[in-house]
Amino acid sequence: RGTRGEGRGTRRVRDVRGFAEMSIKIPSQYSTVTARGDRIVVSIPQVSEETSGGIILPSSMRSKPGYGKVIALGDGCLPDGKNYNFQTEIGQSLLFTTFAVGRTRLDMEATGDQLTIMPEGDVIGVLPAEVPDYTQIAELKPIFNSVLLRMAPEEVSNGVVIFGSQREKPKCGHIIRMAPGRIVDGERKPIEGMKDGDFVCLRGGGTEIDTGEDLWNVVDASYIVGHMPFASDREIYELEPMDDWMVLKLEEPPETTKSGLLLNKRLSKQITLAVVVKAGPGAKDPMTNELKPNEFEEGDRVMFKAENIKSFEGPTGDDSNYILLQQRDIISKIE
Repeated sequence: RGTRGEGRGTRRVRDVRGFAEMSIKIPSQYSTVTARGDRIVVSIPQVSEETSGGIILPSSMRSKPGYGKVIALGDGCLPDGKNYNFQTEIGQSLLFTTFAVGRTRLDMEATGDQLTIMPEGDVIGVLPAEVPDYTQIAELKPIFNSVLLRMAPEEVSNGVVIFGSQREKPKCGHIIRMAPGRIVDGERKPIEGMKDGDFVCLRGGGTEIDTGEDLWNVVDASYIVGHMPFASDREIYELEPMDDWMVLKLEEPPETTKSGLLLNKRLSKQITLAVVVKAGPGAKDPMTNELKPNEFEEGDRVMFKAENIKSFEGPTGDDSNYILLQQRDIISKIE
């Protein structure tokens, strides 16, 4: 296939493919592929490095996420005997995560096509067009429990958008579209606590897609930690937490115990304290769907384990640092 002439002349093409997958060449006497369980078969097109208007696509758009068209669904039979409910359909164009395991790429000698067998859980969302195109990200329909966000720039100075400013702020974005929710025991569980148009803060994760004009993110709803006032400066202490998320202000660990015993530096660093600044209402029990109120409230002094905790600076002139934690991250309350 290599190159092809179209309109403006020869255009460069390249394949979009995953990195953590096994590759198999299928001899020409075989032309049909079937999948089992929750897997789907996706036809991977060759991707032009230019748009139809001759615009060179950014390398980030050419490499991730992947896209293709569904040509077959698995039999839906899972190892535990349950039936799997597919959320994609044959013929749909979709985006899927690039970095994943458990995939198999098939090079079909009979047709020259490239196919990928993947779990449907790798799918990010469905695109409306017959031929998938990264310029259609705004029309993407997320599946499962995902949310499509148009990310806010980290900073704007004199009308110039600055990404990667020195003083890092929480990642925020507008919800453009939400998935219908997961299917659990045959019943769909819609995403709660947010809606299209909300300006929200997330703790990371997801699949970022940079179209050159906008930065998008498709992320599981569980990574969204709260609502951020749109007219605010997007400081972490302005966040309105959701579920059992909390905003806390860090405190220096004590050098002595309450009784006056001197702590060595290693033990002192293990005792990490913070004060709750804002607390979400609580999280629903996954078994009963009943709300479990947050055990902590504003002003509580708590201890937590300081592992992989990201901190944010306080306002100018304040040396304080703030963090985000869930109720389960708290070791104890300090009276």
